[in-house]
Amino acid sequence: MPLPPKEVPDGLTSKDYKRLGALYMLMGCQKQAVEALTRSSEMRRALVSVEDAQQCKDLESDGAMTESLKFSLNLAKLWRKAATDLDEKEADGDADAEAEIRKQLVALGVPESEVDQYLSKLLQSMAELKNSDPPPLDVPEGLTAAEYYELGLKYKEIGWTEQARDALAFAIEIEPDGDSGKLAASYLRTKIPRHPVPLVAEQSNIHGFNQFCSGDEAGAQETFEALIAEYPDFEWPYGNLGCLFIQLGEVTKAKKILRKAIEINPHYVNAWLHMARAEALDENYEEAYGCLSRVEEIDSDETSISGIKKLVDEIAAAD
Repeated sequence: MPLPPKEVPDGLTSKDYKRLGALYMLMGCQKQAVEALTRSSEMRRALVSVEDAQQCKDLESDGAMTESLKFSLNLAKLWRKAATDLDEKEADGDADAEAEIRKQLVALGVPESEVDQYLSKLLQSMAELKNSDPPPLDVPEGLTAAEYYELGLKYKEIGWTEQARDALAFAIEIEPDGDSGKLAASYLRTKIPRHPVPLVAEQSNIHGFNQFCSGDEAGAQETFEALIAEYPDFEWPYGNLGCLFIQLGEVTKAKKILRKAIEINPHYVNAWLHMARAEALDENYEEAYGCLSRVEEIDSDETSISGIKKLVDEIAAAD
């Protein structure tokens, strides 16, 4: 199956545009996905206006794109840019970002009521991020298991892997058989690097991710490849580079680098999720479903599984 072109082509049917949107979503090409799905929606509305709605039932949205938003890196990129714009432009930047995100959500088939819910959550998260102090550089003493677990998540969100590891370890030590301890153990196994990471590697990986989010793909690739060469046991740069290759349409390279990440850490959930996307783009649907099954075995609470699965279902059914 040839991968989608960089520019959305003209002259396709509504169903073809819907399938193309799913392919772009799997690649992480949000802009193209929105354009393809917008064309699909516009054509679908035109058909419904002149034909019996029942005859067009097969063209109705099935909600797959709504679920897929949970794993969309480019939506995260967009909101990161919105946060930067807000710092630079204050209210005008925020309004522009909201309008752009609303446009994308509507194009993806999200009902207006759900768009408001998504925006509300994003705005709340952004406000909390801007108004809250960063976690302390040194993991504090005397917290409960639940507090250490939540602190571990905060450390991971900002890329401080070793503080996250220590906080989660404290939660496990305090409450090994309790809910917080079990959650911490699962999170430590699936979301934190398998081996301790030097601070310089940690910061370089954050830099590479920021390059990726800002659209500097060449710079991000250079950063991740340098990290891999110097710190071959650090799985995150492999996963990030695999994700980058998928977005560039270099699926064979993506699968090769993701296999190395999984060799380093078989419980690395993001690598398995990226591999599922790559296998689907390579028309290896059973392998894609197998990767998603592996994620479910590792972490049954992973929220991205259903969204990716529905996208795979979409393109597999079209084939």
